[in-house]
Amino acid sequence: MKTVYKRIILTLILFIMILTFAGVLIYNTYQDLGKDLIRRTALLIGDSVSDILANAADKDLESLTPGEKRRLRRLMRSLTSEEGNIIHILLISDKMRILLSSDRAVEGREYTSPEELKNLQGNQPKVITKTWDDSIRVVDVILPLMREKNAVHGYLRLVLSQKEIQNVFGDMFYIFVPIGLVMLLLIGFSIYFISRAYTKPLESIEAMAENIAQGDYSYRINYERKDEFTDTFSRIDKSLEQVNVMKESYKKTEKRIHALMQAVDESIILLDAGGDVVGYNEVAVELFQCPVEMLFESHFHQIKQMNTELQALVERSFKNEQNAFGHELNLWLPDGRNVLARVTTFLLREENAVSGMLLTIKDQKLLNELQNNLQRSMKFGVIASLASSISHEIKNPLSSMAIHAEILNMRLEDVEIENKEALNKSLDVLQNEVKRLNRIINQFFNLARIKKTDLNAININAVLEDVITLVSQQAIERNIKIDTDFSDGIEKIYGDPDQLKQVFLNIVLNAFQAIHNGGTVTMGTQMNGAHLEVRIKDDGCGMTPEVQERLFELYFTTKHDGGGIGMAICRNIIEAHDGEIEFESREGAGTTFRISLPRISHTTQLHINALRRTAMKA
Repeated sequence: MKTVYKRIILTLILFIMILTFAGVLIYNTYQDLGKDLIRRTALLIGDSVSDILANAADKDLESLTPGEKRRLRRLMRSLTSEEGNIIHILLISDKMRILLSSDRAVEGREYTSPEELKNLQGNQPKVITKTWDDSIRVVDVILPLMREKNAVHGYLRLVLSQKEIQNVFGDMFYIFVPIGLVMLLLIGFSIYFISRAYTKPLESIEAMAENIAQGDYSYRINYERKDEFTDTFSRIDKSLEQVNVMKESYKKTEKRIHALMQAVDESIILLDAGGDVVGYNEVAVELFQCPVEMLFESHFHQIKQMNTELQALVERSFKNEQNAFGHELNLWLPDGRNVLARVTTFLLREENAVSGMLLTIKDQKLLNELQNNLQRSMKFGVIASLASSISHEIKNPLSSMAIHAEILNMRLEDVEIENKEALNKSLDVLQNEVKRLNRIINQFFNLARIKKTDLNAININAVLEDVITLVSQQAIERNIKIDTDFSDGIEKIYGDPDQLKQVFLNIVLNAFQAIHNGGTVTMGTQMNGAHLEVRIKDDGCGMTPEVQERLFELYFTTKHDGGGIGMAICRNIIEAHDGEIEFESREGAGTTFRISLPRISHTTQLHINALRRTAMKA
C-alpha cells in the first residue's frame, strides 16, 4: 500500500477515535442531563399535584371527613393513568400509614420496611428511580407536607412512569445518530477527494521516478490539471529535457573515448576510486587472455589477487596520490602463463579529489621483440648498403681464382710431374672452396637485394606437394617417411609460390638433417579463423634452448658448412606475406614449425601493394 494511503487511513482512524471519544462524552453528558431532567420533571409534576391537592395539605390528614376523602380520591384518579406519566398517588400520614390513594385497595396500610421508612422520612423532596413490579422502571417522588413552623404532618407520594418521561429525551437520540452518520460520510468524502487531489500528482512523480531509474530521460509528466502542481511539473519536464540532452552528449563522448581507447595499441584499464574496473580496451583483453565466458572485470580482479606487486602499486598510487611511471612487473595469469609488463598509473581527479585511475600496461616481451626486429632490420640495412660496394671486391677475385684454377688443372693434364695426384687433389679442394665461397656470397646478395615479386592466388597444398616431390629422393636415401594431413577446405592465399616453396623446403631439409637413423616428417594444413596454418613436424633430435633463442639470428648456424642466413630469409619471406612463423622444440622429442598466412578473403589491397614494394628476399 502506498504511503499516502496509509497516512490517509491513519488520519481517518485517528479522526474516528476522536469523534467516538467526543460522542461518548456527549452521550454521558446527555445521560446525566436526562437524569437531571427526569428529576426536575418529576419534582415539577409533584409540585403540580401538590398544588392541586393544596386544600388537603393544609389539614390534618387524620381529620379528613369521608366526603373529603371521596372528593380527593376522585381527584387522584383523574390525575393517574396506567399509560400516562402518573401511575399512582398516595397521601401518607406522619405515622407512615396510607390515608388516601388513587388505588383504594392500599389505603390503611403502614410502611414497616426500613428502606421505605428511610425514603419517607425527612423534610426535603426526594426523587427515587427504581423498578416496580420487577418490570416497570418508575420514578418515586416523595414530597413532605408542611404545617406552619415547618412541621411535617404527612407525605405526598407519586409513582411516575420513567418511560413516558424519557420519551421526549429518547427522540433526541434518533436525531443525533443520523446527524453523526451524515457527518461521518461528509468527512469520508472530503478526505477521499482531498487525497485524490494529491495522489494524482504523486502517481505522476512515481511514474517519472521509475522511468528515470531505468535510464529513460525522455519521459514527460502528462499532467492535464490546472492547479498548484502544474507549474512545478512543467519545470520538471524542462529539466528532464536538459538532462536527456546531456545524456545523449555524454553517450557520444563516451563512444569517442571508447574508440580512442580501442585505437591505442597498448592495454588501458580504467579503475574507479575503489580500485574496481570501469573500462578497458580490447588490447587488455588479449594481453591477459580473458576467457570468453568470463567478465574482464572479474578476470582482472583475479590477476590483482595473484600479483601482490601490482595490487600494492595501485594501492600506493591511490594512497600517496602520485602517478607511477614505468614499473616493470612480471604478472602471473590464472592459466599459469606470465607476462613481463611495464605498468604506469595516471590518477584522475574531479574537484581536487581522486576519482579514479588510468592504468596502462605495455607488453615488455612485445617491446623487446620489436627492438630485436629493429636491430635485425638495421643489420639487414647495413648488409644491403654494403652489398653493392663489396660485390666487385669479392666476386671478381673469386672468379679469377676459379678461372686460373681451371686453367692450371687443364695444363697439369698434359704435364708429367711427381705427386701429380696430390696436386690434383689440392686443385680440387681449391675449386670446391671457391664454389662454396661463391655460393655463400650469392646467398648473401640474395638476402640483401630487391627482387620483383610474382604475386598470385595460390593453393598452399599444391606448393607443399611440389616441395615433397623435390625432397622425396633424399627422404628415401635417409630412410625418412613423409606423412601428410592436408585439409580439403583450404582457401587460397595471395603470395609468391617460389618464395613460399623456398621457406618450406628450407624447413623440411633442416628436419631431414635433425633425423639421424630414420624417422617421420609430418606436413599438414588447416584453416584457423582468418588465417591458414601450415605445420611441419619432425621426430628428430630437437634443438637446445640456446639454438632456439638464436634460430632466426643472422649468420647463426650449427652446420659446419652453413652460412646462417637460411632461417633469417624464411622469416623475412613469411613476414613480407603478413604472416607469422613459430616453432616448438624439445631435445630428443623433435620440432614443430607453424606458419600462419592470411586467407585471400582477408588480404587487403594495402597488403598487396606492400608486398609489391617490399624487398622480399629469395
